[in-house]
Amino acid sequence: MKQATVTAIMRWLTNWRHNAYWAAPHCVGVVHLLRCGMEHILSRRICLIAPLCMALTGCGSSAPAPTAASEPPLHPNETPQLRSQINHWADHYAIPRSLVHKLAIRESTHRPSARNGPYWGLLQILPETARTMGHRGPPAQLLDADVNLEYAGKYLRGAWLLSDGNEATAIGWYARGYYYEAKRRGLLVETGLRPG
Repeated sequence: MKQATVTAIMRWLTNWRHNAYWAAPHCVGVVHLLRCGMEHILSRRICLIAPLCMALTGCGSSAPAPTAASEPPLHPNETPQLRSQINHWADHYAIPRSLVHKLAIRESTHRPSARNGPYWGLLQILPETARTMGHRGPPAQLLDADVNLEYAGKYLRGAWLLSDGNEATAIGWYARGYYYEAKRRGLLVETGLRPG
């Protein structure tokens, strides 16, 4: 067998092995055998037929379906109900769930009743900022996780729009305010800072 053919087969097998479907325990041994210097005993016919046979047998079942176990474990102070609320509002505002969780950890370590100076609740929002986002109740309502996520989540959505898809940048805009940046880009309405 020509060295170029062997090299091409070995390259294909290397790439093929990294596919999760073929990484099943009973497939790995066959792929390993084909990759590890056994090319000198394999004829051209076997090299052409072996991958076809493996493809036809399927080497087991397809990739496992995602389960609830794929969710990361709860953070300190986080409850399943709080996670559900965070995920709901993240999905509602089309922002990454991980972004809201990072901000909740940064601002209050997942404590909805947190108070720090003029800042209130889970995402530590100013009552004035919450009013800009549409909140009409007293500031104490911002200690309710659902209310806080509704208005602080809306404000975070504006920061996300200005961040160009970077979570750290979005957290920076959220923390320092983004009115002038939104105005400069002509996004005051889209970010919720001006009524539409």
